[in-house]
Amino acid sequence: MAAPRPLVVVTLLAVIVAALSVSILAWIAIGTVHRANGVVDDAQRSVRRLDRTTRDLDPAVRSLRRAADSLNQAARATSP
Repeated sequence: MAAPRPLVVVTLLAVIVAALSVSILAWIAIGTVHRANGVVDDAQRSVRRLDRTTRDLDPAVRSLRRAADSLNQAARATSP
């Protein structure tokens, strides 16, 4: 039986290296997607928390605006 030709050996090695590279890149991509999903989940939680906080502050903001309007009206009424 004849020994394998050098070009065949080099081609097989290139195919093996390419397959390993693709596998590693796929693994990295899958890990990146999982991390990205975690970041998106954290961002959604933060937005919901901010919405709740803003909703809780709405009555206080309206009250402050009414007080500021009253003070502005009082200042206009007393200015000559």
